[in-house]
Amino acid sequence: MPTVPSDEQFRTYNEGVINEFRANHGVVSDPPFPILLLTTTGARTGRQATVPLGFRADDTGRVFVVASKAGAPRHPAWFHNLRANPAVTVELGGNSYRARAVVVVGEERDRLYRTVSDGTSPYEQNTNRVFPVIVLEGVPASA
Repeated sequence: MPTVPSDEQFRTYNEGVINEFRANHGVVSDPPFPILLLTTTGARTGRQATVPLGFRADDTGRVFVVASKAGAPRHPAWFHNLRANPAVTVELGGNSYRARAVVVVGEERDRLYRTVSDGTSPYEQNTNRVFPVIVLEGVPASA
């Protein structure tokens, strides 16, 4: 079973990606998938926190992300934050958007998730939890 990075490893990696993304107007070298930056407001602290995330757009142009955290046993902090406060900021390419994060469930969640995974990814082997899927309303897919 693949190892889930520690919180410190996530922070270090994320800082590097965020710095490169912003320095290069949304371009990151050799990403395995398209990347955006998501800024949420801390559920407990009220502080802004930014994370780089892979994203996809569905056939209607809605941009969405998956809260996988490399298969960690718990959902990522950013997911808890957006559940408490769904008003988020998304940086995509060289643009920034105010957006609303909507957690999709049921068949809609399953349909979107199937566009990113067939259910056999190493992340899924790390955990028994179901990865939440979040649509970022207000973010254009063609940004």
